[in-house]
Amino acid sequence: MMKKHLSGSRLRTLIWYDLNYGYQSTRLKWLGVVLVQAYFVILACQCCSAPETPGGMLGHLSFLFRGMPEYFVSETGKFELPVPWLMLNACLLFLTASYPAEDLTRSGGQAIVRADRRRDWLLGKAAWVACTVAAYYLLLAAALALGALVTESAGMGDLAAGAPARGDFLGLRDFRDGLYGISPETLTGWEIFLRWWVQPILVSLTLCLTEMMLSLALEPAMALFLTLGYLTASVFWASPGFLGNFSMLLRQDFLSGNPAICFRNCLMLCGLWNAVVLLFGMRWIRRKDIF
Repeated sequence: MMKKHLSGSRLRTLIWYDLNYGYQSTRLKWLGVVLVQAYFVILACQCCSAPETPGGMLGHLSFLFRGMPEYFVSETGKFELPVPWLMLNACLLFLTASYPAEDLTRSGGQAIVRADRRRDWLLGKAAWVACTVAAYYLLLAAALALGALVTESAGMGDLAAGAPARGDFLGLRDFRDGLYGISPETLTGWEIFLRWWVQPILVSLTLCLTEMMLSLALEPAMALFLTLGYLTASVFWASPGFLGNFSMLLRQDFLSGNPAICFRNCLMLCGLWNAVVLLFGMRWIRRKDIF
């Protein structure tokens, strides 16, 4: 019992250490994150300002994460890379790419030695990745809320001047009106939350954990390149084997008609993927020569 208590206390100490030093080592990257998110939220507000487009937080989020329909090669087919979706995901991958590997190199393995158990050191890094992903999406939610608030305030001014009314702050009414082809019977509010927020977060967490393990085994730059390449491949192949499809709204089953790109498969695949990555990482870190 005492051994378990000491192990839990040690793991909490490592997590706190990673949250503290992980933020310090990435604070300049966070400044870039704020600028990138601000740019794309402003772009979403501008593109969703027309009366026929969904407004509010959901409308702006839909613009950012809509992705693109399944791509078919043809002579007349027009290909447009979903830049907002790709850049927001790439920004998060860049944010989490280097700290775990750099901390191992900088400390010379001392943190692992003091942790007594290499598994706890790795779990501390995984907890930092999870907290970073959560903070990234919370920051995005705050930016979207601010953008929706400013847009709705401007809309109220236009309404006083005789312009048509916009949607509500969250944008649920625009979706209920069928602007995205979604009727109340198709998706409930809870299902919208799962598909608009939970699925992209699950995909981002899985990719960032995979990138972390690759950065420890290879180099951070190589891990970023491989993970970003895998994410970009999702644009060309609408297959559940490419997890990026689950975070693009236009690829999900209720819009694309592809039953494989659904929330249940996303939850199952991401859970299994993360378990395999963590088990592989713990096995690898036990055998790594850190001296």
